[in-house]
This record gives sequence, C-alpha cells and structure tokens, in this order.
Amino acid sequence: MQILHITDRYSGSVGRAIDRITELVPEAEHHLLSTGVESTQGHGVYRSMAGLPDGFVARVQTVQQVVDEMVPDVVHAHSSWAGMYTRVRRLPVPVVYQPHCYYFERPGLPGLARRGARMLERALAANGSVVAVVSPREERLARSLGVENIVRIPNVPSSAAVREAGARSGVVATNPRTVTMVGRVMAQKDPRFFAETARLARRFELDLHFRWLGDGEESLVRKLRDTGVEVTGWLAADDVMRRLAASDVYLHSASYEGFPISVLDAARVGLPTIVREIPAFEGTQLATVESPAEAAFAAHAAVEDPEQRLYMIEAGDWLVGAMDESALHDGVLEAYSTATGGALVA
Repeated sequence: MQILHITDRYSGSVGRAIDRITELVPEAEHHLLSTGVESTQGHGVYRSMAGLPDGFVARVQTVQQVVDEMVPDVVHAHSSWAGMYTRVRRLPVPVVYQPHCYYFERPGLPGLARRGARMLERALAANGSVVAVVSPREERLARSLGVENIVRIPNVPSSAAVREAGARSGVVATNPRTVTMVGRVMAQKDPRFFAETARLARRFELDLHFRWLGDGEESLVRKLRDTGVEVTGWLAADDVMRRLAASDVYLHSASYEGFPISVLDAARVGLPTIVREIPAFEGTQLATVESPAEAAFAAHAAVEDPEQRLYMIEAGDWLVGAMDESALHDGVLEAYSTATGGALVA
C-alpha cells in the first residue's frame, strides 16, 4: 500500500510523528511531500521525498498533480495547512487528516477567527475520509465538528529518545540544575511563559539554568535570551536527545497542544516532567502548573525533593506505557483500512 504523507512544515514534533509512522508501519510504502526551513531531508523510512512550492494555490495544485501521477492508496495529511491543501478540493483517493492539534484551540485567538477556523474545519471534513486524533480531548473536538470516522493514533517517543533512554545511568547532574524545553520557538509553545519562569527562578535564587532546544521566531528567541535562557538553535535529532537526557527537569511551556512528542521523549529518557494545565494532558498523571511561579517552584522541587522527583518520573513511565509503539502501529493500520473501505495493507 502506498501512503503519501503531506505536511506544510516537516520539522519539530510533526516531522518526528511522521517519521515514527514510517518506521513502525513497514507494511506500507511511505512517500513525503513537505516544505519548511528545516525540511531538507526526512529521517524516516521514505521511498521518495519532494518539496511543496511557495503559495497556497500552487501547493493545492501540486498536491493534485502528485496524487494524479502517483495514485497513492491513501493521502495522510498532517496538520492544519496540509488538511486544507488536501481537502479544499476533493481528491480521487481517500484522505486521512491528522490535525496534530486543532488551530482553533489556540489561546488568545479572537472570537471571530476561532469561529471561522471551526467553520472551515467543519466544511473541509466533507472532503476527507478519516480524522486521526491523538487524545480523547482531540476526539471530542473532532466529533463536535461532525466528523464520523475517527481513529486514535497516539504519539510515541521518537526513535532518538528510544536510543538514548539507557544513557542516563552515566549522566552526572549539572550544576546549576538544567530545566529544558524542546521545540520551535513560536507562540503556541509560549516561550514567554518559559522566560518568565526563568526570571522568577533567578529572583527566588533557585539555582536553575533554563535551556531551550530549538529555534524559531526571532523576537521570541530574543525574549528568551534576554531573560537568561540558553537557546541552542536547531540540532540533529540525536544531539537533541543527548542534551535532553543530560538535563535535570523537562518543563513543557506550550499553551495548547495535540499531544507533544517532546513530553514523551522526556519521559522516555527518565526526566521528571512538568507541563501546563491544558486539555491535552487530561487523564495523565503528569505534574501540572498554571503559572510561571508554580513552574519555577515545581522545577526546584523536582531536583531537591526526592519524593517529588520520583513521583514525576513514575508519572512519565506510566505515560510512555500507555502511548506505546504497538498502539500507534495498530491505529495507523486501522485509519488506512477505514479510509479505504476495509482494504488490508499489502
């Protein structure tokens, strides 16, 4: 079975999610059509890779052309823009749309824009076959849009995290202790929250060093650095995991998510993990915070209080056990089978 994966930007957690599908579902032949400043190459198991041109209309036309030439069994569209490229016109093949977090969930989005985004998602749903969700929360959102065919495809730790998972036994704790965030520096990941946490930790003399593994919007990167946060820039996947595993605490500052792979990666390498109290983490046992002050003291507790540290690590262990590789494999095959009317992957 031929699968054409399409994404507006092959980078960050979306790229890692696609890679893991190609690695864990070898029954299918995977192809990638993508764009973005970090999308110079795929790290998954791809039969072919190609780029999308600039411009919305040109991308819609390219998707149509590639589909007409390749005639894949399924088009797997990842994230909101790809969902538009593949569904604004009905394609002659089934489409599995995986939003990786609905755009209208974005905090601070003006009411009119939020309603418009929801209306667009509802309208586009008519031109897709299956919506793939990563969490119960995302499933509820999909049903509220009138989607009938919904399949759960959980995220799983990246392959780099799996390779690095055994390395922490030889890691010496840093001094000061390092609090790390992974991802694109962008509004969704809320670098201002992370920066304020770092500022308050310094004010309260908590002896913590804050580090962001990634890069992104220049003004937000500058905001992080102005408050003493180390911003590494883009790193190779294995280097990201080595630096993550050598950290002491993982703090995920995003204000809204589908379900971030970086949180799973942190749990997989054995880090105590702290997240924002947002709907994406409903039903997990992860330590949650609502404010930068709470985050600063929670990070301090994670390195100074053995009981709190153990609790956070065990919560991460539970999470990784619940979102495992076999569940992803089976979910992907179910989505493709549903999209093709029950055809088996060959």
